[in-house]
Amino acid sequence: MPRPAKLLGPLSLAPPPAVDCLTAMVASLLLREPLNDGDLDELEGRVVRIEIREPRLDLTLTVDGGRVRPATGEPAVVIRANAEDLLLVAAERVDPDTLFFQRRLVISGDTSLGLTVKNVLDAAAATCMPPALRPWLQHLADRIPKDDQGLARTAGR
Repeated sequence: MPRPAKLLGPLSLAPPPAVDCLTAMVASLLLREPLNDGDLDELEGRVVRIEIREPRLDLTLTVDGGRVRPATGEPAVVIRANAEDLLLVAAERVDPDTLFFQRRLVISGDTSLGLTVKNVLDAAAATCMPPALRPWLQHLADRIPKDDQGLARTAGR
């Protein structure tokens, strides 16, 4: 089985609007509870760009009417990370703050908004992930090699 970053490769070839639509649908489903609870109200009408390195994939999203939707325009915040680092966060193998301080997760623009996104996504990894998806995420996280200190070495680093 290829490294997890390679699994997203085909998405980097798809038209960006289609990728944004697919991502928005999945995010709305996974984040239904935080959206309903108002945890993402700060994102209402604000453009967030998530730039994934390795493979190169840019997602431009907003919250509109209690749903995550594709967005256009200048982003208020840009979050950059490798796909494998984001997978490690989703699999609860690494804390996003650790990645932030190691400069493996970079937030630029409205950092307050970026920290809101980071905190909600960190909480969502623990509470919103469907139980059937957890073993699959764990299996993918196991495929990421470790360095001499036992930390995951992600593609593109």
